[in-house]
Amino acid sequence: MIRPFPGIYLLLLAIPGWCAGAISPAGDTKSATLNGLEITLDPNSGGLLRLAYPGPGAMLETTASDAGLLELAYPLEQFEPLRLAPRFSHDAQVSVTEGLVTIHWPHLGASRPLKFEGEVAATVRLQAMSDGRSIAMTCEVENKSPKPVPQIIFPDFRGLIATAGHAGTELRTCSFVMRPWERLRTGDAAEFYADDKSYVAYTPGGACWSEMIGRWLDVGGLNGGLSLFPKRWGWEEQAHLALRLGEADDKLRMMFTHVPGAPAGGKWTSPEFVLTPHRNGWAKGIEPYRAWVRAHVKREFPVPKHIREGLGFRTLWMCQNQPHDPTDAIWKFRDLPDAAMESKLHGLDEMVVWFWSRMFTVPFDSPYAHLGTKEELVRAAAECRANGVRLVPFISVLQLTKDIAPQFGLQVTGTAGWTYHPELVPRFNPGYAAGFACVQVDPGNSQWQDGVAETCARLAKLGLPSVCWDQYWPTPTPVNISGLTRRIRAEAIQHDSEASFSGEDVTNTEISCNDLDYTWNWRGYTESQAFTNAFPSPRTNININTSVENVKLGAMENLYLNVMPRKPDSINGSDTIGNHPELSAALKTCALLRRQFLPYFLDGTLIGECALTETVPGARVAAYVLPDRMLILVLNRSPAALTPVLACDLAAWLPAGANGYAVETFDQAGHSLGTVETKSPARLTTARLAPLELAVFEFRAR
Repeated sequence: MIRPFPGIYLLLLAIPGWCAGAISPAGDTKSATLNGLEITLDPNSGGLLRLAYPGPGAMLETTASDAGLLELAYPLEQFEPLRLAPRFSHDAQVSVTEGLVTIHWPHLGASRPLKFEGEVAATVRLQAMSDGRSIAMTCEVENKSPKPVPQIIFPDFRGLIATAGHAGTELRTCSFVMRPWERLRTGDAAEFYADDKSYVAYTPGGACWSEMIGRWLDVGGLNGGLSLFPKRWGWEEQAHLALRLGEADDKLRMMFTHVPGAPAGGKWTSPEFVLTPHRNGWAKGIEPYRAWVRAHVKREFPVPKHIREGLGFRTLWMCQNQPHDPTDAIWKFRDLPDAAMESKLHGLDEMVVWFWSRMFTVPFDSPYAHLGTKEELVRAAAECRANGVRLVPFISVLQLTKDIAPQFGLQVTGTAGWTYHPELVPRFNPGYAAGFACVQVDPGNSQWQDGVAETCARLAKLGLPSVCWDQYWPTPTPVNISGLTRRIRAEAIQHDSEASFSGEDVTNTEISCNDLDYTWNWRGYTESQAFTNAFPSPRTNININTSVENVKLGAMENLYLNVMPRKPDSINGSDTIGNHPELSAALKTCALLRRQFLPYFLDGTLIGECALTETVPGARVAAYVLPDRMLILVLNRSPAALTPVLACDLAAWLPAGANGYAVETFDQAGHSLGTVETKSPARLTTARLAPLELAVFEFRAR
């Protein structure tokens, strides 16, 4: 082995801004405990070496040469990948006082021994928060150099451990769950190293544009973990979440990237990140975020009572937008009252109708003649409402076709748009067919807003005050779609106090949650328990064709079922529910259970499987907590019969009475199977469940 000459090593150390690995002497660390979280830092580099908390134990462990907390991009002409970070530094100033840790770097070290003019300083503060459980993390970067810092990573957690094992440690957000130690593993495939699956990034936004709704995340398992979110909301700057699994150490790097960073000669200040370590599952860690969300959701119009209480809604595709085709109509207006009766029988309180009139046009109150007359539509709406179901026109007005666009100062160019039909090849936007080529209007266009509001007002006066909006597109401009929505709703409630406003959530859920009662997004079952836990609105839809499993998953997790069965080889929403007996039975079962246990779904907090201390193989578990009781629903998702065993930490969620807890068990028909007494921790066994069969437990303190 060839060793470098000692003089060369000393010369490299003498170059300003560079350190060959910030290695401190063995046992030389700086420690603090903030709200129960044990934090260990390297006093030389200031890097984060260890995080530990009662319950999950050590959650992050690494060496000084790989310690994180902060990292900056500092591209030079001679080496664009240059990074500045604690692990390359050697003169950090670490201060530990009561409830506060401060780390200051007079000049951050560089990843290569390259000279550059000036220096970049940084300060990170970790402070115990007044809630007694969380830590506020903030960072300030002072760029004293003539070059900008284009990217800042903060916080940068390097060395996270799979505290619940590879299969049990999850990265959870408000809209998805993934297992990093399984998903990000590269294996032995010859992937392109610059784009292999060890790295993934997410940008928070709207449901249709981003996998990550909201800015909260949790990493951990049923034994505990870490929750994290920045105190930003609405149109405030987003930070991007990135993950990378190390191949050599099998540890996870979790980081928030900020672009742009600090300008030349300027400063950058981070938002305040709230870090909440916790025992038990993610539903403990999300509690500060839920409080943050509830403080920021500002609804002018409450979610209608029937939306809050209902199981879901139904969507009917009236036709395929080809009014000259004698076979085009699937449903006619005269069919709607019967469809409403069928919907109500299955617990569905609204019926959204697509393609009842020509789309992508303003005004839009002239129904397709081949479906019936306007008078027939009005009569159908009244009969549907008499049957307990509100008829909701689906409107698509953000995109405008070539014959309408010029009225609003726009032109359609090319063939891109929303032309689709089962007999086109391909079915969607084939290029040669451009009947619904479109251009998008600015949602702040006042002429367009007037046209939309006036048309909605006319529909409301005809007995159609509810609206389902295609492409709900909030923008930060002074005149925006939120103002238009409230204008529409103010008129609608004059005709029906329970008039709803739903839509496709596109750009920013933190804005649209103020106006949407429920979503109409193209989505099947998606893990979104954390969203339901934190956000009071909108109710998130799940689209159902005929899947019994998705009906039961959606119902037990308080999603809003969008039922739209289709005939074979036909389009969405083209069939009756009655033509699918298993779907029909599942809907009736779930509607009954929802009515029986409605207080949990209305006012309870969804905590998923966090009441458990062990996962239940083959089963899905969803629990709801009220101040004096708890409900647990169990679904057998395995292909064979199953007798699930629930290991529960009841005391973590429900204060015990003097005599412990009374537990009543129900089958999926809502019939009581008896009551037993137990204490925490408890082990409970369901009856033997057939595939896709539900069981219910209700707990009360004695």
